[in-house]
Amino acid sequence: MTTSWNLEQTRRDAAADLAERIVKDLRIAAPPVSPFRIIRSEKRRIRAIGEDFGNAFDGRLEYQHPRFLLFYNTKYDAWPHRGEHHPKVNFTIAHELGHFFLDAHRKYLKRGGKPHGSETEFVSDNLSEQEADSFAAGLLIPRFLADKVVNNAPPTLKALQAGRDLFDVSLTSMMVRWVQLCDYPCAMCSVHEGAIDWGFTSDAFKRVGAYRVNRGSKVTSRSACKLLDADRSLSRYREEEGWGRAEHWLDFDRGDIGVVEYFVVVPSLKSLLVFITAEEDDVFTESDS
Repeated sequence: MTTSWNLEQTRRDAAADLAERIVKDLRIAAPPVSPFRIIRSEKRRIRAIGEDFGNAFDGRLEYQHPRFLLFYNTKYDAWPHRGEHHPKVNFTIAHELGHFFLDAHRKYLKRGGKPHGSETEFVSDNLSEQEADSFAAGLLIPRFLADKVVNNAPPTLKALQAGRDLFDVSLTSMMVRWVQLCDYPCAMCSVHEGAIDWGFTSDAFKRVGAYRVNRGSKVTSRSACKLLDADRSLSRYREEEGWGRAEHWLDFDRGDIGVVEYFVVVPSLKSLLVFITAEEDDVFTESDS
């Protein structure tokens, strides 16, 4: 693990912690957490403007003295959803609130920095965007509300889906946050065009050296390859379960750890979400305890 990776992770964690403190300060005691509640708490410092901006951006924050303008793309409200807005829209708003509440981001805009359109939900390589994504995850799924849900029992896809519904977030957001908060060995990846695009590992996996997923690598899991071969276009929703090895997904050199693989095809994003779990007894040796 490199020093730069440690520093980047520290910044992402700090962003999520800041968001959680905001939720606590507002005395929000149960999910779901509405980003509009946070906007209202700022009174006239932020004005939110929702519109269908097509493919221009998911969200954008601008400073126009004396307030900030928060633009969010409502095109995702055309996707099926339960609440006023699709969870993708709520995440976008929470992401832009990250740019507002994170000191360096806000000061950059107030000093005349050029605003830019954000692409949200963990797809960006830019560290500032990753910080805003981490802030959004911490805001919508704060640890103090999610911990009992996440660590109530060993993780399964069914438990993840129940958490998604409780917090009214996307499965992608819940899967990421679950891995970040989970005490059990688990990880998640997003697969695009047959390769691992991005992902996260839990602290339990990090303790044995699995800090990252095999980002950029072609999928090698037999179960995943079989699923992808059946529908390369990823054009229809599917859920499947498989069995493989942790080294298929994670960047470390232990080939002895078997994992359960949960697959969810997300047609709107043409991507495959993969959630993997391992038995603690298979991951930890006596020297790890």
